[in-house]
Amino acid sequence: MYCEVVYVKYGGLDVHKDFVQACWVDGRNKVVLEERFDTTPSGLGRLTEQARGSRCVIESSTACFQVYDALQEAKVRVRVAHPLKVKAIASAKIKTDKIDARTLAQLERADLIPEAHIPNKLTRELRELVREHVSSTQERTRIKCRVRALLLKHGVAAPRNLFTKTNTAWALTQFQDASLLALQQAFERLQLLKTQREKVDALIEEKAKENKDAVLLKTIPGVGWFTALVLSAEIDGVKRFPDAEHLASYAGLTPSVHQSANVKRSGPISRQGNKLMRWTLVQAAWLAVRESRKCRKLFTRLSRKKGVKKAIIAVARKLLTYSYFMLKNNEVFDENA
Repeated sequence: MYCEVVYVKYGGLDVHKDFVQACWVDGRNKVVLEERFDTTPSGLGRLTEQARGSRCVIESSTACFQVYDALQEAKVRVRVAHPLKVKAIASAKIKTDKIDARTLAQLERADLIPEAHIPNKLTRELRELVREHVSSTQERTRIKCRVRALLLKHGVAAPRNLFTKTNTAWALTQFQDASLLALQQAFERLQLLKTQREKVDALIEEKAKENKDAVLLKTIPGVGWFTALVLSAEIDGVKRFPDAEHLASYAGLTPSVHQSANVKRSGPISRQGNKLMRWTLVQAAWLAVRESRKCRKLFTRLSRKKGVKKAIIAVARKLLTYSYFMLKNNEVFDENA
């Protein structure tokens, strides 16, 4: 016999770094409790006790995870709302923490919450790991640009491959005083970041080899352990996507569409999706064009018609389509398929 759980309270939780503003309404949309809880262990303990027996919703943010995990562990039914879509439903000219919490509670009672996917703790840790690699790479790029700018400012013609041991030693002989110190510190920082990234990359490879989805994705030409782990962690279970088109949309690799009456125009990719997935796939696409006959054929055909940029985006999307069906069917990449 099926019995539906009846909730007497619906909670909206506006989460901040140091506190949670909470509001609960009853089935008639009447506010029954408004309270502020600190995000300390004791404060979260009081929050979970108060939330028992209710249905809660949190707006997705960096600070929401500790609150979400605490409520999950206390067996409280909690959902996380997509922040952009909530704003579209409940835009308000006057915004306060109490109003936001009350609005979330009312939307939850009406079952109008556009839910965001929240990965488990292990997947969140893998996402943080790959982002550490990206952060280190971006910082190295910024420092290298600063070094080249310093050389240009002083009229020093930098060799193309500036950051070899021989050329960095040469560059240091071109300066003195403050400029020399700035250059020395830049090179030291680059060396430190290189050492740190090597440790991160070693851990990424270790974790990827333990991940069955990443092992499958590694068989795609152009996909290394880093890219495989990014795709595995960001997809986080291919079954949550009904088809490859939805996965491409999640990565922001589908064309934007402008439609009015009977006129429909497709524009450039939407870019409204997972930025890390999109960036990683584009980087992998350049390698795939060199390593895969199918990808090279697609790139050559499209680059003649639409240009190189659109062609490489098409290859990136094709790699994601391969990934979808490989994960769905649990099979390795087949160049001849």
